[in-house]
Amino acid sequence: MAQDFQTKLDYARQLRYARSKFRRINSLDLIPEDPSLEECNDEDSIRTPTLLSRSNTGIQQNLIPQQKGHSSLPLRKRITNIIWFWPNLLINMVLLLLRYILYIPLSIAAPSFWLSALLWVFWKTIRVPVECFKWIIHASPAVSAQGQGSSNGIEAPKRTVLISCGSTIQTLHLARNFYSSGARVVVFEFDGLFGLARFSAAVDKFYAVPKPTPQNVDSYISALCHIVRKEKPSVYIPVCATSPAYYDSVAKPHLELLGCATFITGVQETLILDDCLQFYQRCASQNIAVPPYVALSSAHELWELYEEGFISQFRNILVAVGMQGVLERFKYMLPRRMRDLRFSHEINERQQWLVVRDVPGDHYVTCTTIKSSQVAANISCRVDHETKNLIPITASATATAMDAHLIDNWLKTFFAKVHFQRPINCHISFRLIKCQSTGQFLPLGIRLGVSLPYICHNRSHAQILCRTMKCVHMRPLSFVTSNGTSSHKDDDEASAVSSLAYFSATMALDKREALFTYWDPLPYCAYYHFQLPLESVKSFLQKRRKASAKYHQH
Repeated sequence: MAQDFQTKLDYARQLRYARSKFRRINSLDLIPEDPSLEECNDEDSIRTPTLLSRSNTGIQQNLIPQQKGHSSLPLRKRITNIIWFWPNLLINMVLLLLRYILYIPLSIAAPSFWLSALLWVFWKTIRVPVECFKWIIHASPAVSAQGQGSSNGIEAPKRTVLISCGSTIQTLHLARNFYSSGARVVVFEFDGLFGLARFSAAVDKFYAVPKPTPQNVDSYISALCHIVRKEKPSVYIPVCATSPAYYDSVAKPHLELLGCATFITGVQETLILDDCLQFYQRCASQNIAVPPYVALSSAHELWELYEEGFISQFRNILVAVGMQGVLERFKYMLPRRMRDLRFSHEINERQQWLVVRDVPGDHYVTCTTIKSSQVAANISCRVDHETKNLIPITASATATAMDAHLIDNWLKTFFAKVHFQRPINCHISFRLIKCQSTGQFLPLGIRLGVSLPYICHNRSHAQILCRTMKCVHMRPLSFVTSNGTSSHKDDDEASAVSSLAYFSATMALDKREALFTYWDPLPYCAYYHFQLPLESVKSFLQKRRKASAKYHQH
């Protein structure tokens, strides 16, 4: 028993000695003799502290001369700390403010912010090479031949044309047609939208303006007036694809006071044409056939239509009317069962809605140019039921000659019967239905502006349009007669000339073919390599945001 206790005591002493030895080696201090180890009979364990004491004594002696040589270091360090105290304090305060003002909010909205920042840096990086490439293409002989404005060797001064909605394909095609006709083209688009026309060699200047809303109409008009004063355009052509035509009609008198003719209707005419209810009422008053429709001023009336079976039998479209329809362009496809209806907007006397029956039949979309309330040019496309592609129809094609003729007659009849306070000059897009049972054309909707079928036009349409706006700088149209001689047409003859490009009646509109031109290839690359990928990323982020919102609601 006593022997076991002595063995444990010896083991504890050896362990304590090993721990103290480890601490002494790391601290490089002199190791005092431990009185508790005097009874230890191990010679090596007694010899080791002595050796360590001698080595540490030598190290301490070697350190003494170095400390004497740097006796001024603490004073110098103290002076440096005093000098840099206030700058370090200010820097730390600024970093702290940046952390709580910028870093934390940006970390919450990191995906959208950093994506926008990277896109901004990317665009600033490639902007200079793009402008250089445009200048090289613009200076090439082929492009100069496309945009020359001379006739019979006499150089005519170029006039400027201002076009809106620079992110759309029809605006790009419109700019190319005017450039090929000898005009200088200026295009603008709203902030936040991809400026496709910016990459075109046909566009001389590109601007970004604030998107119009009911709260900033004055800012939008001021931006347009600034462009008109700076660029001196002779005509402004609103495309009205990314914004309603109402704001351009409000800006029309301001621009015309500055000497810029505007190819858009006035405010009163815009409210009549862009409001589907007033449009149907005008048609009905002139005995023009329209599809069945019902005006709604309360949600109870919509429920009654479901109970009566008006909606369950056919496809029906719910369209906003009044100022809500003119500004917002709301449109919904109603489900055939009321339990599937998901409609969050209010229906009352101030915010009325219109239920329009989509009669079975083929759908057609037109891009109609109106000159003095008469049809100056028109392009019609049939909408494919499965792919929703637009297929041009022409009077020269045997299969669609009758449809093209009937649509032209319907347009002429409409503008002959429906009169306005003053003659109108504008682009209008009609949505027509060829009734399957009667073969009669019925209007399903109407919008002011240049629609996608415009890409079937060639540069002769731009010349017709400029004659309408009295732009005398354009070269006269030259057509080849049957005997092979060249003749010039006047305004009335030129307005009746079909200006279709090389599109077959059985071929859908190809955006690739419309975008690509040998003398202007950059928009094609920008659309398919920049705009489409960005739209895909944008739609992905929107779907992700909606999914997260639904998750938090549940």
